[in-house]
Amino acid sequence: MQPDLVSPRLVDVKPSLLQSIWKYLKRLRKFNLGPIAFAFKFERAVHVTPISRRRMRQALPHESRARSLQAGTLQTLHPEPSPSPAAREIALIVGVGPGLGYALAHRLANEGMAVVMASRNAARLTPLARDIGAKGGTAFAYGCDATNEQSIARLFEHVMANHGIPNLVIYSLQCFGPGEAMDVELPAFEDGWRHNCLGAFLVARQAARAMVPAQRGTIILTGSTSSLLGRAGHLNLAVGKFGQRAIAQVMARELWPKGIHVAHLVIDADIREGADHPDKERQSDPVHVADLMIGLHRQARTAWTSEIDARPWNENFWEHC
Repeated sequence: MQPDLVSPRLVDVKPSLLQSIWKYLKRLRKFNLGPIAFAFKFERAVHVTPISRRRMRQALPHESRARSLQAGTLQTLHPEPSPSPAAREIALIVGVGPGLGYALAHRLANEGMAVVMASRNAARLTPLARDIGAKGGTAFAYGCDATNEQSIARLFEHVMANHGIPNLVIYSLQCFGPGEAMDVELPAFEDGWRHNCLGAFLVARQAARAMVPAQRGTIILTGSTSSLLGRAGHLNLAVGKFGQRAIAQVMARELWPKGIHVAHLVIDADIREGADHPDKERQSDPVHVADLMIGLHRQARTAWTSEIDARPWNENFWEHC
């Protein structure tokens, strides 16, 4: 709860009571006033950090900077991509974190793509963008809330205005709060569904709207073992991942005939985040998973894959999240 929303009469109330009130308010979704029902959502505000104009100017090609300086704020920047999209593909990753996200950004940049990374906190991705740039690649960071329709719409507006229509869009968010079904509270259940399913729908839908006029592009939704198996204690993950898989199947049937490759990647493994992990030999190397995604994007139209699963050679099948 934001400090300015706390009633003075509640300041001295015991924390346990405040927590109970907070849980109640998060569960409450509507109230009736006579014949009218008012539905609402009560939650903490999402803080999204956008990319700064300075970082955008530094990252844009030299010939585009003059136009950018005259264009105003980020929302109104309209530099032409350079080189053209035909020469440099544009890859958008929604959900970039240590491990797979970082490796994926580096590999896509090594493939010659302009990499656009989206996260709630764009500033957190600035060092990664700089590292890619120092190695000769091109990367940009944008702030967005993947579960918010307006935020995703603005993200694609910025990407298309500043870089062009994405050739590859990857949704790589995962949210998991373990617990048995009878103990799961509504806010936790909803949060898992929003990040694992709703966000995938919003991103894939916006990507499709951008790609269909160009009749080309690849959309990859990143799933897990819980996309296929509803295991005990994994309700908050399985419900959303099952839904994400359904989105991929439906959109593949609708968009393949229009030239858009939609694929679902099931990662049946833990993904290595550091070289010192004690069980690193039984984890998937994020670089190799990134290579698999690039392979999906590079597939010929006469042999597209709709779903693929991956795990280390020494791992049991279907035992991870």
